[in-house]
Amino acid sequence: MQNPAEAHGRADARGESPVLTIEIWSDVVCPWCYLGKRRWESALARFPHADDIRTEWRAFELRPHQPTVPGDTLEETMRRDGHTKSELDGIFRWIGELGEQQGIVLQPQHYRPVNSFDAHRLVKLAASHGLADTMTERILRAYHEELRNIADHGVLRALAKDAGVPADEVAALLAEDAHADEVRADEAVAARIGVTSVPSFVVDGREAVHGVLETDALSAMLEQVWARHTAAAGS
Repeated sequence: MQNPAEAHGRADARGESPVLTIEIWSDVVCPWCYLGKRRWESALARFPHADDIRTEWRAFELRPHQPTVPGDTLEETMRRDGHTKSELDGIFRWIGELGEQQGIVLQPQHYRPVNSFDAHRLVKLAASHGLADTMTERILRAYHEELRNIADHGVLRALAKDAGVPADEVAALLAEDAHADEVRADEAVAARIGVTSVPSFVVDGREAVHGVLETDALSAMLEQVWARHTAAAGS
């Protein structure tokens, strides 16, 4: 089944101009962002004007100084920070159940956090081919479900191949700092408009909605901003 957000990316490539832009700041190593992506897609699927919505993925690094080589698991780190095993078991079970409700696997107890900067650069390259959503989806699945190191260049090359991004451009990207300025620009805008957590949804560059909203809440947000947008267009 075609992903609604991806359909909008392809519409852009054909030269059509969506009416309303929703920017989503997210980090590919964040389970809440994976969950939020699924809920956003569900909200779009039920929105009658979905073809007039443009989704743009914006970069945000939760751990900008994280190394590219995996270290301890998230569970091990949190245990050192004072959390008990029973406490963590409950948290991780809850997160896993939320993922199951959206048809994805979330297993944060096994995550080995790594730097996501190059993964964000790869998404920017993919965006130039109308594949930002496909690339984001593949990286999310690799990190959260397959427990792969998405900072490793070999892994990124394989994921880019899966997403259909030209291999020669991927090789050039990883050999240099291409698209780094775009990632930094996203982060600078986030700082300027007050985005400090992810996922965060920004409507037409103005108002921001933060956190993992339920699908119904995202649908209500879409209805509200659409009504306001069309009223302004008709005035």
